[in-house]
Amino acid sequence: MPINPKRTQLNRALSKLGFCSRTVANEWILTGKVRVNGKAAVCKEDWVELGKDRIEVVGRASTAKGMPTSHIYLYLNKPADYVTTRSDELGRKTVYDLLPPDLSSDWIFPVGRLDKDSEGLLIMTDDGEWANHLTDPLFHVEKTYRVKLDGKPTEAQLRTFRTGIELTGGKTRPARVIEEKGSWYRVILEEGRNRQIRRMFHDLGFKVKRLLRIAIGPLNLEDLKPGETRMLDPQQIKELSGK
Repeated sequence: MPINPKRTQLNRALSKLGFCSRTVANEWILTGKVRVNGKAAVCKEDWVELGKDRIEVVGRASTAKGMPTSHIYLYLNKPADYVTTRSDELGRKTVYDLLPPDLSSDWIFPVGRLDKDSEGLLIMTDDGEWANHLTDPLFHVEKTYRVKLDGKPTEAQLRTFRTGIELTGGKTRPARVIEEKGSWYRVILEEGRNRQIRRMFHDLGFKVKRLLRIAIGPLNLEDLKPGETRMLDPQQIKELSGK
């Protein structure tokens, strides 16, 4: 049976669309605040299809099916200490605080995640199908990071990193890691599990002291300063689509 990369569980869909964290999504679903195709959702693990099913949260704009035909594509340089959810139950700063007022649309959501302590390139859009192409490992879009460690792995440990490490959820895909100056390393992945790089180095006995995403496919930060945003131009959108 072919894999449908746009099919996901409801609580994860709410998180991917930038509404909230999965924990808050679970609460909203259990308290009847979420509707799918006009009907109240009753189970956080219900399956939905992004771009097809209409997902709504009481008091907030609808998402998924029915998105605007004129899409928004932008990228930003995320500073540390910002989360990527639209609102945060702990009152932490979110990347939505960085958006210009005319771009703080209810439709827009982050393409993939960067945890609170991580920095760097984050794309935001309202185009679910295009976003799925960038995040699903089936499409092999590379994400490049600079990582500072608290020590120096041996060549044998780096080979283990490159060939894959057993984490919760299965073995990681092959990755590239290149030693730079000092304690800095360049890491290139085709997948993006939750805190994946931190967990992989932790498995090898190292702590990540700083993590910056510097590129997604052909797109890089260039001269974008922390906290700044910029619209993607048509050529960049096309290149990221793999066309």
